[in-house]
Amino acid sequence: MFRRWLLWVHGTVLTLVALGSAAATTIGRMIGIGPFGFMQQNPMVWVGLIQAYLLITIIAVLLILGAGQANTRKWHVVGALAHAPPLMAALSSLDVFASMGVFGIVWIPITFHVVFLSLESFAALYPHQDKGAIC
Repeated sequence: MFRRWLLWVHGTVLTLVALGSAAATTIGRMIGIGPFGFMQQNPMVWVGLIQAYLLITIIAVLLILGAGQANTRKWHVVGALAHAPPLMAALSSLDVFASMGVFGIVWIPITFHVVFLSLESFAALYPHQDKGAIC
C-alpha cells in the first residue's frame, strides 16, 4: 500500500511542480518577470527548460498510472532515476546559483530531489512483505 501511495503522491506532486515550472519559465521568457525573467534576454535557456519540464510531466503521469499496476517496483526505479539528472546538475552548479544570487533558494529544489530520490530508491530496493510478491 505504501508503494502505491508513494507513486500516486510523487506523480501528482511532480506533475504540479513540472507544469508550474513550465508556466513560470514561459512567463519569464515572454514578459521578463519572476525568477525566470532573465530568459527574456536569453530565450535559448527556455528551449531546454520547457522540454525538460514537459518530459518530467510525462514521467510523472506514468508514475500515477504505474501506481495501479501489480508490480510497482519498476516504477519506483523510474521515479528515483527521474530525480538524478536535475539533482546532479544542481549540485554541480552551486557556483552558478551563487553568482546569480539564488544560492539560498536553490536548496528547495535540491531537497525536493533528494527526498523523492531517497523514497523511491527505498521503495524499489526494500523487499515486499508478502511471500515473494514483488510490489
